[in-house]
Amino acid sequence: MPGSEMPAPCVFAPDMAEQVPLWHHYLLAIQSRESPRVQDYQRAENILLTVLERAHALDSRFIVDYSRDLEAFQFALRSSEDPLDVEVLLGVDSEALLIEESEASEPGDGPAICRLGVLKEASGLGPWMTDDIFSVSSEDRDKCSGHIIPGKVLCVLKDLLVAAIVHCKHHRLIPPGSLNAASLKGGQMRLSLQVSSGWRKIRFNVVPVVKKKHRVPALEGALLKLGFPEGILRRIASHGVDLVPANAQHWRQCCCGPRRCSQHQRTGQTCRAQCTASW
Repeated sequence: MPGSEMPAPCVFAPDMAEQVPLWHHYLLAIQSRESPRVQDYQRAENILLTVLERAHALDSRFIVDYSRDLEAFQFALRSSEDPLDVEVLLGVDSEALLIEESEASEPGDGPAICRLGVLKEASGLGPWMTDDIFSVSSEDRDKCSGHIIPGKVLCVLKDLLVAAIVHCKHHRLIPPGSLNAASLKGGQMRLSLQVSSGWRKIRFNVVPVVKKKHRVPALEGALLKLGFPEGILRRIASHGVDLVPANAQHWRQCCCGPRRCSQHQRTGQTCRAQCTASW
């Protein structure tokens, strides 16, 4: 109406602006960088998987692990640039293997150190009893014909990765400059490999892993109780451990994966205690 004054614009008081929770700003920051970080990770992972697939083609004993659905999301949430663990599975029949725990291992004294033996009565394990990864037992009374040596496994895997990188670069299966065999480093019983994804460089730790199931007859024969989800006891009974290299001669038992196991070591926590607590 003529002569009427326009209402003054709404101005938020300072205390109203402060009502926005701090976590909201953190969430916006994470969301703003999530998409490019996920894309960088997926490009780097695709390059690494291409190399690992070639390594598998050269030696079928080493299997590519594709069960990494949440890795890209977890990488996007990370604030550090620590290396990411990538498992390379050993395609050996775990039922024909015997875990021989070291006598120095005490209950609750960190991850169990063990040797991985091949039972004498086992059949079809010829590829796992070759000199490049196997050591023949010198004791006739031993239950095992010999042991799979993690130090040898790492040496074979390193040679395979070098050959796979050279092949993929020669046949242009990976982008130029994305990967160099010179970046492949060995240390702490894992192989470290740096992959360039755009302007970002991501380092992966390639870890050979043996999946070993533990049989629990008491659970296998148990009847489902009222209220238990179907198949829950079967899943518990089939739960096993991962065996990852501990040193040149011994494996380390871990039931939470190589990444968490290495995190426990850095923080002074024991894998065995953490795994027990999680149950």
